[in-house]
Amino acid sequence: MARKVAGDLVLYLYAVTKSGIGDTPQVRGVDGEARIEAIPCAGLTCWISRVPAAEFGESFSQRLENLDWLAAVSVRHQRVIAAIAESRDTLPARLGTVFLSETSLEADIRKRKAALEADLRRIAGTQEWGVKVFASPQPAVLPARVRTGKEYLQAKSSLLRSRKPPVLDEGVKKFAHELEQLGIATAEGGRISGGTRDLQYQASVLLKRSDRAKLEKLLRRFSRAWKDTHKIECSGPWPPYSFVSHSAKSD
Repeated sequence: MARKVAGDLVLYLYAVTKSGIGDTPQVRGVDGEARIEAIPCAGLTCWISRVPAAEFGESFSQRLENLDWLAAVSVRHQRVIAAIAESRDTLPARLGTVFLSETSLEADIRKRKAALEADLRRIAGTQEWGVKVFASPQPAVLPARVRTGKEYLQAKSSLLRSRKPPVLDEGVKKFAHELEQLGIATAEGGRISGGTRDLQYQASVLLKRSDRAKLEKLLRRFSRAWKDTHKIECSGPWPPYSFVSHSAKSD
């Protein structure tokens, strides 16, 4: 029979993997103290910590308003998931996913098992990479008749306001197409807006571990071709945060 959690503790879920525990990551839990546990759950493995209910229970949503606390918790959450994903295919859980007992955790996993197993098959042997393409900023051309510092600032402000969002040119479209062909799947990295200056393309790509060298080759080729016109930023590898289906996420 599944054990209950002591009344002052809740189960904090980091990730779900296939059955078979293997080595447990030697990192501290989301509270900075609890150890990481792997428990069998409906034929899969859940990676959890037993953390204080007073901090991660019903008051969790209120604590999110404390940005310092949220930043520390988010870093620990991601650090644990990254450690789990080093040696196994991993489905990350959302930040703040908690359960009152192993019984309620197993019931949730059992309800979502078909979706979880489908996602595990889809992400087998993969990693997530984040890719951004920026247009290199061109020097501002100010009017010739600028006589004072005030006029300079006014002219520069007017020039910035009149700038249009960057147009996705054919070179960036070609890069995006080749990246999509290389990966198993891609996910848009959010709406591109004026809030991120000169950003022309942003996506996450799900890539086979064995294709990492191909990704690096693609990035080098376009970086050389673009020289001073565009800049590529690539981050990763990450666990597949962007590729867990909605039905596989805990409510």
